[in-house]
Parts: sequence; structure tokens; C-alpha cells
Amino acid sequence: MKFLKNLFWIFAIGFLVTSCQTRVVSPNKPMTDHSLDLYKRYTVITKDAKSQKLEVVKVDATKIYGKTKSGEMVEIEKSDVREIKKPDVVTSVIIALAAIAAVVFIPI
Repeated sequence: MKFLKNLFWIFAIGFLVTSCQTRVVSPNKPMTDHSLDLYKRYTVITKDAKSQKLEVVKVDATKIYGKTKSGEMVEIEKSDVREIKKPDVVTSVIIALAAIAAVVFIPI
């Protein structure tokens, strides 16, 4: 039974980590003019698998301009973007509370 409890925690933590972000742009969900909100934080993944966490400060027809936590300005070509994710705090909190409630209320 201890094994099942540990297995549950492994799956719960894995699910929580993957659900912390929502895909805004992906190969199945192309970028539009209203995909990104200015002054919000996003994780941009390019086609060469580089990941950048930045605050979007400007978007034009060809580029996304952003600022990293260290204050560095970054320009990313829209054609190089494979995926963009934004943090989803509410869903993460709900999943964490559900996982904790399941462990507390389900006897193993």
C-alpha cells in the first residue's frame, strides 16, 4: 500500500507541473493578433527548442519583443515560434488542493 501512495504522489506532482502552464500558441493553435497580452509573462519555445521566459512588451507583424527577469530585451521572430505558454495559477492551485484532499480523505 505504501507503494501505491508513493506512486500517487509521483503522478500528482507530475500532473501539477505539466498543468501549471496553458498553451497559447502551438502547431495546432496558430498565433493571431490577439494571442498575447502586453505586459504579461510567457514562456516562448522556438523551433530550435530554446525556451525563453519573458514579459511581452510589444508585438508587431514579424516579431515579439520582450524583457527577461534580468531586464535584458529580447526579440523573437514570429516565424521561429513553435509554442507559447502562459502560467495558469488557478488551475494549479485547484489540482494541488484536489491531490491533497485525495490523500487526506482516501484511506490507503
